[in-house]
Amino acid sequence: MPPLIGHAGILRELQALAASDEPPHALLLAGPEGTGRTALATEYALLLNCERLHAPATAGASLFGDDSSLMASPTTLLPCGECRPCRLINEGAHPDIITLGPGDTLCRPRDGDSSHPKHPDSRDIRICQVRGIIDLASRYPFEARYRMIIIDPADRFAREAAHTVLKTLEEPPGHTVFALITAAPEALLETIISRCRRIDVQPVPRAEIQAGLIARGVEPELAARAAEASHGKPGRAIQFARQPDLMGDRARLAQRCAAVAAEGTGGRFRYASDLAERFRKDRAAVLVEIDVWEGFWEERLRNGASEGGRSADLTGYVEALGAIRQAREDLQTNVIPRTAFELMLLSFPRVTLAVSPEEEPVAHA
Repeated sequence: MPPLIGHAGILRELQALAASDEPPHALLLAGPEGTGRTALATEYALLLNCERLHAPATAGASLFGDDSSLMASPTTLLPCGECRPCRLINEGAHPDIITLGPGDTLCRPRDGDSSHPKHPDSRDIRICQVRGIIDLASRYPFEARYRMIIIDPADRFAREAAHTVLKTLEEPPGHTVFALITAAPEALLETIISRCRRIDVQPVPRAEIQAGLIARGVEPELAARAAEASHGKPGRAIQFARQPDLMGDRARLAQRCAAVAAEGTGGRFRYASDLAERFRKDRAAVLVEIDVWEGFWEERLRNGASEGGRSADLTGYVEALGAIRQAREDLQTNVIPRTAFELMLLSFPRVTLAVSPEEEPVAHA
């Protein structure tokens, strides 16, 4: 598995936790989508289960531990990537590393309830899934030292489900750990947060992302473009490196932003409806478009500040950036996507743009 991009401090913390006699039973990895939260959870699963890091004492070893391969502190080592647990975890095939989100994963109906419907398109993590979590956590892992249940996004627990999972988070069996992933920690119950070791996952500097992509074999020019376009999100940069066409659309998307920013309420409502429809089909593509909006207002703010622009204009750009942050948070919770997009767009200031007669008008539908 290629090395993580960025987050060296968090990686050191995870190494120390995995090497301790009693690793935390629950982590809360909080940060924007694409910053590497899931990769960090996977790294923790590797650190807990790698056979190189946790090899049993060898028969006949001397009192002073002559087998130097077992003497190094686990906090100084990385998972080997070659043992069976490492290979299965990296391939996403380990039977004891389970990712749970809204849908049918671990769904367990009440005893005797033969009419329980399937719910693959559920927006929430439901009480029946929490029953499945509790049942699974009560059993020994198939083969891992520590089973890991990754809950993503953790802020999607339905109310009853959130309250039901509390006791398991507070007193899980010693062989099970949880990794809760969220971009909206404020949407979680405070009692859930208090039962977890919280790790805030921040955006990564562009230079680190670029170097990390090059280390993965990405050509330097493409790595530079992907790092620039990712806005500090290694996961997004990796996606851009794999699908450069996603970046190729950014100029077109920036033109769309300019056109929408010049429109009135009607045009913005139509665009919000279009965003909501596309969000339902391709969430990742719309989140990229939101990133472009952020870059659009950041550029106007920088240019306005350097050119001594009007205070009212600069305030409007700052408010637009705040509206984008709020929209991202709303999209992680139960806010209807169209409502989130409408609130965001109506918060944007209206700008006047000089459009060339030769330019093709931008359609929103």
